[in-house]
Amino acid sequence: MENDSPQSRQNHITSLSGFLKDVMHLAVYATESGRLPGEIQMEELYRMWDIKITQQHVLNDDDIAYLQDCYLILSRQLAPTTAISLRATESKLTGTRKDYMNTDAGRHVRNMWFASFAALAAIVLMNLYQYMFEFNAALWAVENAGMFEYATYLYTLDTTLMPFLYGAFGASVFMLRQAETQLRERTFDPRRLPEFRNRLVLGTLSGGVIVLLYSSGGIAETDIKITEAALGFIGGYSIDLLFTLLDRIVDSFSPVEKRNTNTTSSPPPAVERSPGRARVDHGASGEKETTPQLVPVIKKEGDSVG
Repeated sequence: MENDSPQSRQNHITSLSGFLKDVMHLAVYATESGRLPGEIQMEELYRMWDIKITQQHVLNDDDIAYLQDCYLILSRQLAPTTAISLRATESKLTGTRKDYMNTDAGRHVRNMWFASFAALAAIVLMNLYQYMFEFNAALWAVENAGMFEYATYLYTLDTTLMPFLYGAFGASVFMLRQAETQLRERTFDPRRLPEFRNRLVLGTLSGGVIVLLYSSGGIAETDIKITEAALGFIGGYSIDLLFTLLDRIVDSFSPVEKRNTNTTSSPPPAVERSPGRARVDHGASGEKETTPQLVPVIKKEGDSVG
């Protein structure tokens, strides 16, 4: 029969090789981390490894069913660590040392290094040019009007792009911190690389947009004042800040009656504070305890100090 041909048996062996290797990766990692479930028998896994990988023989149905059970148990036990993340963070042997950077995770970290230092270098160069322009603007205007006009355009472009660069820098720093955790816990999943790249783009855009929104007077009174550069970095590091700001701006354009209706239609339930703190019931009349909110905005020229 066709299923008993040598080619069919070889395909069957090859199709199970990766699955057995994944189960072995999970089992070995669980053993090293002291989280191997009692249902998993390492001697059985090594026996199947010897049969299929070493001897290139076909596993029987019971062995395959046991492998499936082991995979499900280990996946639940080790989550969010998976077989894919273990392969992506597994070191490669090069001579007498292990090369952790020649992996999917290592390449991602190197790319984030490059993005971080590239953004930082661009920020430093732009800051140097802005300082040089502000220091020599009067002299350039007198000596060469054409060069001064060109330098002014370039200065305006630098000033406009600077928040976006700080956003890119903040996003790359955030992803470097995230990669550090994923490498330590071996949870880096190469299937999420498009998501990481999208996070870098979102951080770059958020850093610039949030500065533009704050510069447009989105918030009137604030308790904290920070520079545009810091705000751009924060916007890139935490894009949730931008979306929170957008929600507040959209709410400010909503009709007053609608906002009041949304506020009074479904009062929040009572909140039980920890011992020693007052109990707050939003549904009852009387004074309510409010938490002061600190909203960061840019520091504009002419703002009074104090």
